Amino acid sequence: MTNIIELAIQEKVYKNKRARLSILNNFNLEVNTGEMIAVVGKSGVGKSTLLNILGLLDRNYNGSYKLFGADANKLSLSQSAKWRNQKIGFVLQESALINSLSIEDNIKLPLLYKSPGDSQRSTDFENIVSTIGIEHILKKKPLECSGGEKSRVVFARAIIMNPQLILCDEPTASLDGENKERIISLLFKMNQEFNTTIITVTHDQEVADRHKRIILLERRM
Repeated sequence: MTNIIELAIQEKVYKNKRARLSILNNFNLEVNTGEMIAVVGKSGVGKSTLLNILGLLDRNYNGSYKLFGADANKLSLSQSAKWRNQKIGFVLQESALINSLSIEDNIKLPLLYKSPGDSQRSTDFENIVSTIGIEHILKKKPLECSGGEKSRVVFARAIIMNPQLILCDEPTASLDGENKERIISLLFKMNQEFNTTIITVTHDQEVADRHKRIILLERRM
């Protein structure tokens, strides 16, 4: 198998006037293409920070990172942005929907930034919204939707470009059992059909156990 991720972090530091917080100390991660990995651990150990680093949102750390065979820290800002749009799907707790756009337009937003002539195949829109049950809210605005509905919209937007890597931060936290199963089933279907690499941060042990590998993050003193 080919490594899609080769990450070696010596330290990630957060500072303020009163304290210095060091996390992800001597943390190494190799991920093969098509792997399904769950990341678990107590709050504050760096799970969401890890996703931000993997998704090219955070370069402020001591270490090295190879993504898709390239040195991630040498990518230009425009190249990083292109990869985040086309190769990486984010299902993040803080993913902001644009309140002035309809739900349908929010989901299709990544398609607007697709490069002219790009042959990358996007995931079928109708199939996504049908599978996760949000056809009835497509013409609504985000402020007219519940938290669970917005969580499903964020998920749909994350997979619309059929990315090679999907990063999920508590993707089922605000969902009931039925909708949790819809999200997880579609996520795993993409892994099976397209060999999509999936990394999921979760506190839900049931969700974690359905991945092929579980990584426990702990604070190292």
